[in-house]
Amino acid sequence: MNAALLLIAAATLIGLWRARRRPWRDPAFWLQPIAAALLAATLLPPSVPVDGSTLTVLTPGASTEQRRALPWFAPLVALPGADAPLRADAVPDLATALRRHPQARALHIVGNGLPLRDQAMVGERALRFDAAAESGIVALDAPSTVKLGSQIVIRGRVATPAVRVALHDPSGAQVEVAAVDGEGGFQLSMMARAAGATAFALRAFDAADALLDVAAVPLIVEAGERLSLRFLAGTPDADAKYWRRWAQDAGLAVAYRAGLSEGVALSADNTTLTPETLAASDLLVIDERAWALLTADEKAALLAAVDSGLGLILKATGPLEPAVAADWAALGFPTTAADAPLSLTLDRRLAMRERDGFTAAPVVIAASSDITPLLRADDGTVLAAWRARGAGRIAIWTLLDSYRLVLAGDAARHGALWGDALAVLSRPVPPPEAGPQLPGEAWVDERAVLCGLGAAASLLSPDGVALALSVRADGCAAVWPGEAGWHRLQTAADTWPMFVRAANDARGLHAARDREATRKLQREASTSLPQTRVQVRLPRWPWFLAWLIVAGLLWWRERAA
Repeated sequence: MNAALLLIAAATLIGLWRARRRPWRDPAFWLQPIAAALLAATLLPPSVPVDGSTLTVLTPGASTEQRRALPWFAPLVALPGADAPLRADAVPDLATALRRHPQARALHIVGNGLPLRDQAMVGERALRFDAAAESGIVALDAPSTVKLGSQIVIRGRVATPAVRVALHDPSGAQVEVAAVDGEGGFQLSMMARAAGATAFALRAFDAADALLDVAAVPLIVEAGERLSLRFLAGTPDADAKYWRRWAQDAGLAVAYRAGLSEGVALSADNTTLTPETLAASDLLVIDERAWALLTADEKAALLAAVDSGLGLILKATGPLEPAVAADWAALGFPTTAADAPLSLTLDRRLAMRERDGFTAAPVVIAASSDITPLLRADDGTVLAAWRARGAGRIAIWTLLDSYRLVLAGDAARHGALWGDALAVLSRPVPPPEAGPQLPGEAWVDERAVLCGLGAAASLLSPDGVALALSVRADGCAAVWPGEAGWHRLQTAADTWPMFVRAANDARGLHAARDREATRKLQREASTSLPQTRVQVRLPRWPWFLAWLIVAGLLWWRERAA
């Protein structure tokens, strides 16, 4: 480099000596040393003092304003996916950037934050984070596993300018749509109609109906156990009729009895209340009229069965006789009589699009510290509540006309309403054995950690290709899935489904995850950014461009002469 500078200086002196006879006011006389100086600056740019201890890291999602505010001469690197200016040094990861800038003792992160692979590289360095604005679907609350026939409620939050969200099934058909509230929140609901592992698609749109973000909603729908139910009614009514039809269509075993007149009853299957039949049952529903007809031995057998785990629903269909009210109060449900049946709505509980009226029996459930509300009306009125007794649970139910949902063409919500109640009240089943700990969210080409594994485990891709996992001594293994969709973790004991998102799926959720993780690193790291002045060479291209202009003027001058 020094030799090149000497050659430039010699050529400049020779040029000036040859132009000594030209008048000193001739532009060509001065353009030669200027061109030489610019060429020297191109080969050896001058240096300026900057803060070299802080490394600015540009991550994806940085806004135009954030990029314009980046330091001009301080060390600047850009991670993959970041829209970086020309002066930024593109690096594949933060570890590479730190090797190139070993003097960096502080990091200035700009954008959506550090991805998962780079978070561990921060170490003891000070950190400052300028987060980019949120975009797309930034929060999603959806169950991962649900029971067949139950109602699924999906909540979340989107960032401006999203105004509505839509849920689509795997075929692409729209299942539900909801407007976004003032804070960006939304709520959708649907029914679990088929068992198995599936993935719905949640789409966010702006006011111009432009698609802003798409996030998969993976769901595992379990068929559940086949319950044995009993229903004892004083007289037939519409609610019991549609309840029985729903239970039979759901594949549940139903024994039903309803009185028609004195000594005459409509009966299906064996409805006698003996210790043997009750021990084989999971739940019994009985209204106040059927309760009044029970003998003392039947009540004793019923309560003994509840102590052993049987679920019991006390269904009020009208005013309670004093003896029945006293019995139910002794079971932990004191009530008071109302003047007339209560009119109410259940839009909030059922997540219905249109308001629909329902009716409750003229029975008010008294508040108590040992009962848990099971169903509330929109105005807060408790329509059903339960309490534990022994190994079982007893509930009181006052809603009279849940069958209106079926008549309105919404049999799925009717089934979800009763399915949720049975899930809470029916005889408890032994919990399944704990399986491995799978990652809550996984993306293609990102590291995912699986724990609770045995000595031999493999991951099957959606195409059926098996990848043997290297399990550590602590029972955990890391994997980088290369394909989106449902994978299956296979061990010696069983198989478990695991969903992997595509690289461009749920971009808002991905960015929100990185932002929160980087904020956590900022809270844990030192807040002071040390400064060390270092000399950084200016970029070459401005000097080269200026030299090219001056050289062109000299050429034009010589040609014109």
